[in-house]
Amino acid sequence: MQELILALALAAPVDGAPDVARRLGDAACSVSVAAVDAEGRVRSARQVSAALVPALVFRGRVSRRLEGAPPLLFDVFNPKGQRYQVLVPARRGGAYALQASRIVPRTVEARLAVAGSSIAWTSMFGVWRVEPRFEGQDSPCGPSQAFTILP
Repeated sequence: MQELILALALAAPVDGAPDVARRLGDAACSVSVAAVDAEGRVRSARQVSAALVPALVFRGRVSRRLEGAPPLLFDVFNPKGQRYQVLVPARRGGAYALQASRIVPRTVEARLAVAGSSIAWTSMFGVWRVEPRFEGQDSPCGPSQAFTILP
């Protein structure tokens, strides 16, 4: 009996956040990759130059079916497969960060500095990956997107 209680306690979620991926059974969110050009315009791009592109823009969308989901995060992985950074996006076109809110807007975005950043300084060139996930979840809530940073 004690082993059963211990097993149930270990299986229970720690923070009470819903296991979104398990509940939905399919992609609950998505992410797309774009680049900021020299004039500050955002254009679709999966291959960029670290010398020319100031930043990459990750735009995430959350499924309409989702209510009460935790905030969306973007895990950015370098060419070696190591987590380089976790980005907390803001509402697209808005200024507030999702960190302080439990409201999940449908479209959010975050920027990753490229030109003039440690990516360019240390020559971290190659195929990178960004994965969307909900805060408090270990697994992604949608498919990852690959992009390439060249010299």
